[in-house]
Amino acid sequence: MSYTIPPHFTAPAEPFEAAGQLAGFLLENAGSVGGTWRGTMRAADQRRLFGRFLGKGRLVICGRREIVTHGVTTAFGMDFDETFRRAWRDL
Repeated sequence: MSYTIPPHFTAPAEPFEAAGQLAGFLLENAGSVGGTWRGTMRAADQRRLFGRFLGKGRLVICGRREIVTHGVTTAFGMDFDETFRRAWRDL
């Protein structure tokens, strides 16, 4: 899924800034702050949005539960392994 990161987003300096940027990202890409976005994201864009690189693979940003999940495919694409699951406030 394609995405847009507004140009004024920079790497968050404080933990609460990441949550605000994720809400803005969902508003821009999912249509509401309570929406869900699924897809892959470039490393540079992950650093701008989260303040760090989470890894290759699929990201799920859920606004309703305020959780970020990262996962990779395993077993030649037959299975999905969740490698990162964190609340927005803990980023």
